[in-house]
Formats: sequence, C-alpha cells, structure tokens
Amino acid sequence: MKKFTDLITLQANHKQQVIFLMVVISMLYFYNFYVNDIWTPNESFYAESVREMFESGNFLDIKYNYEPRYNKPPLTYWLIAASSYIFGLNEFGIRLPIVLLTIGSVWLTYLLGKRLYGEKGGIYSLMIMAVSVQLMAVKQYASPEIPLTFFFTLTLYWFIKGYQEGRTKYYYLSYIALGLTVLTKGYPYIVVVAGIIGLFILIDSNFNIRTTLKKASQIKLHLGIPIVLIIGMSWVAYMYLTYGDGFWEIFQRETFDRAFTRNEKSLRPFFYIEVISWTILPYSLAFFVVLAHYISSPKKIKSEIAFPFAWFIVMFLIFTAAKGKIPTYFIQAHPAMALMITAVLVNVAPNKTAFFKALKVAFYLPAVLILIITFFTTYFLGLSPIWYLVPVFFAVIIFVITKTKGTQSIDNQISIPFFSILGVYILVAAYLKPIEKYRPYNEIGNVINSENNIDSSVPILIEKTLIHNIPFYAERPAIRDQTPAQINSNQGRTLALVRAESLGYLSGFESLWSGMIYDFPSESQFAKFVKACIDAENGDYSKFAEYHLMYKN
Repeated sequence: MKKFTDLITLQANHKQQVIFLMVVISMLYFYNFYVNDIWTPNESFYAESVREMFESGNFLDIKYNYEPRYNKPPLTYWLIAASSYIFGLNEFGIRLPIVLLTIGSVWLTYLLGKRLYGEKGGIYSLMIMAVSVQLMAVKQYASPEIPLTFFFTLTLYWFIKGYQEGRTKYYYLSYIALGLTVLTKGYPYIVVVAGIIGLFILIDSNFNIRTTLKKASQIKLHLGIPIVLIIGMSWVAYMYLTYGDGFWEIFQRETFDRAFTRNEKSLRPFFYIEVISWTILPYSLAFFVVLAHYISSPKKIKSEIAFPFAWFIVMFLIFTAAKGKIPTYFIQAHPAMALMITAVLVNVAPNKTAFFKALKVAFYLPAVLILIITFFTTYFLGLSPIWYLVPVFFAVIIFVITKTKGTQSIDNQISIPFFSILGVYILVAAYLKPIEKYRPYNEIGNVINSENNIDSSVPILIEKTLIHNIPFYAERPAIRDQTPAQINSNQGRTLALVRAESLGYLSGFESLWSGMIYDFPSESQFAKFVKACIDAENGDYSKFAEYHLMYKN
C-alpha cells in the first residue's frame, strides 16, 4: 500500500514514478480507441485517402472520394498507411499511429521538463501535458494535429539539447525533425519554429544583437535549411511538377494563406485566450496565474522560462494574427505551457504570499469542480450504476493524497488535478461504445460489400450533403447532393442512400437497409453529438434522419 501511496503522491523514486505515470497514461489512451467507426468529416479524409492509396497502389497522389486532395502534405497519410499495412485497413490500424505519437509527444514534454527543470520538472511537465483536454480530444483522431505536435516538439527538443550541450549533431537532428514537421502540415511551420528559436536566442543574449547573431551562427543554418527543404518540400516539388498551378493554388490556400493572411473575420485578438481557458484543463487557470506572475516579473523570464516563453508567445502572436483560427492549431503550444507552469513550481519554494495562495486556488478549485463533474458524467451519459465506482475511486485517491503525511504541497498541486480528471476521461471513453448504435456506417458498408456484393464500379448516390465516411465503408465513390428525381432517373444499376421522406419518388428500387444517421455535417463537435445520442436514448430523434439504402439492378 505504501508503494502505491508513494506513486500517487509523487514520492516514489524517479524511474518508478515515470514508469507508473506512463503506464497509467498509455492505458487511458488505448482504452476503446478503436471501437468507433471513422468519424466524420475530418478523419474520413485520411481514412478514405489511405484506402484509395492501397486500391490504386499510388502513395504520392493523394485522393479523397477519387478526386485530388491537395490540402495537406502526405506524412500523416503515410504513417496511417504504414500502420494499416501491418494491422489492416481498419479503425485499429488507422488510429494506432496517432495514439502512439500522442504518447510520444507526452514523453518529449517529459524530456524537455527534465532537461530544463530537473527530474521533478520532467514529472510535472509530463502530467500537465498528458491530461490536457484538447490533447485528449484528438489523441486517437486520424488527422495531422498529433503528428504535427510530435514532430514540432521533437524539433524543439533536439534544438535545445544541441544549444545547451553545444553539439552539432543535435542541430542536424532538429533540422530533420523540422523537415518532417513541414511534411506533416506545410512550410509555414518553418516560420513558426524560426520565430521561436530566434526569440529564444534573443532573450538568452539579453537582446544584444551581436551576441544573438554569434549564437545563431552556431546552429548551422547554411546546412540545416537545405535539409529541411529536401525533406519537407520534396513532395510539394513533385506535385507541382506533376500537376502545376492546379496543385499549387489549393496547397497555397490551405497552408500559407490560412496561416498568414488576414481578413475582417480573422480579427479576433482574444480567440486563443478563450482557447487557453479550457484547452489545457485542469491546469488552464494555473497557467493564467503563472503567465501573470512572469509578466509582472520580467527579469525571471530569461532566468526561468526563456525557452518555453519564446515558444508560447511566438505561437500565440502568429496564430492570433492568422486568418485561420481553430482550437486544435494551438496544441503545439501545450508543451510550452506545461513547462511554464512547471518552472514556477520548481524554481520558487512555496510561501504565504498572495501569488502562491492564488496558485493553490488555481490548481485545487478546478480539481474539485472536475471531481463533482465526474459523478454527474456517469448520470448524464446514462451509464450503468457500476460506473459510479470510477468517481468514487478517484475521490478516494485524492483523499489519500491530501491525508498522506510527508507529501509536498507542490506535488499535490500537480497530482490532485491530474487524478481528478482521469475519471471523466475514463467515463467518456466507456461511452464511446454505446454511441456506435447511432453510427451505422460500417453496417452500411457490410450490407453493400458483404451481404449483397455490389460491384465497386457502382457509385453510391447520396441525397443532399455528403456523409464523409461513406466512401470508406462503401469502398466506392460517393456522389453527393443528389435529388430524389436524379436518383430515380439514373440509368443502369443504381445504389443510393436517401431519406425516408424521399422513398415515394423512387420506383424499381429495393431497400437493403434502413436506420437513423446523425443529421448534422460534423461529429467533431463531440459534445453536441453526445447530447443528440442521449436525447435519442430518451426518444427524441430530432437530430437524426431516417435513411434507406436503396438498390436498383
């Protein structure tokens, strides 16, 4: 019992502590990660594009629904394809690399914390990063956000390691990682990383330009830039030479224009302040207190947080100024925010000042509220009463932490929020399986391909909007925005997914399947989707539409 108590109170020896936390985090990340059909819309783009890669044998020309998809570079697609080659083209194989890279991102944050703030700093940084809400929301979602976070963090880890140790090989590794970052999300991230490194060196040089230039010359830019461009832009060069301006126009719009152009709608200076207020919960409030502390004590920025501060502030300014504003864009700043919180805890001993009283409240208040929410979550999701044991278990854990003698207040400030939010994540993950009854996409695919063996040359016509994961499960192109009249007049064999109210317009068709489908373009607004499923459980299907899979031979 004492050994377990030492682990939850962060009093175990460092190796045992790290192993325990990584095992807990990994179990949480892997729990039910593959039970859901591919989510729509964004995950569908990557799953279907990879399926078409295998179908065509072409892994360079990215296509979705058999049409060119030039929006993003290919590394995420290739990672998913490699995993699917080994584990099968299924939800497990598609999502596995994302989960692994999430764990890798947490591990890199630990390494950064350990390097900058010692062993305890590594543990604090690991815990803050691991349970942040936004990271948890995309930890198994097949999209570029997590691969980008991993390679972006790897770039900066190798840089700071080379900078502190004065070893050139780490700079080269950093350039390779930056090339992979560019191959994941595009060349604007060269500007982002350059801004972070440039500001850090400037702060570290006391804003002395001559010293800054001297230090900057040591990072081998003349060799590093070609490495980045060869790795990161080789696919872009190939695509431009193959498809010319048709490719470049779309790629430029989806990368540079979204990152660096502005319009009147993009002038939302407080957007990412709102994002920070929840994105790294349960530590968001603590981050604001920490940020205020350092802004009011600017001399401490250089001595304590020069690197993570440069990381955070550059990302905040660039993305605040950018045209495209999406909360997931800021996940790459999570390691920096974790490191800034850690810096306060390891650099200054706790005392009775107003700042540290405010900091304690910032850690403990969210933890208490989240623990209460955990009990409510079990009721709200309609889970079996047995699941109430989850919030009870974590309430006991927190009680033990607070009552254990000899624990440090600072350790408790990290561990209590950490354990308080684990229960919510476990309950939400448990609910992922029940909601599949409202997501019949794989079932539709089985009806088409297994039960009726309809030739893949027959496209599926979909009334009104495109249901984005249907091409993946139907294993054929989907033609969207079809009217009942167009479907009815289609010549030859016809496969269609239509609403129940349109059946009267069709003649000569047989119904192969019928069921309810979420009648909203995106399931990525997960809270709204969950609410719709709960309402459906209570008989309110207003957010769903009855569809029929119709076939005419």
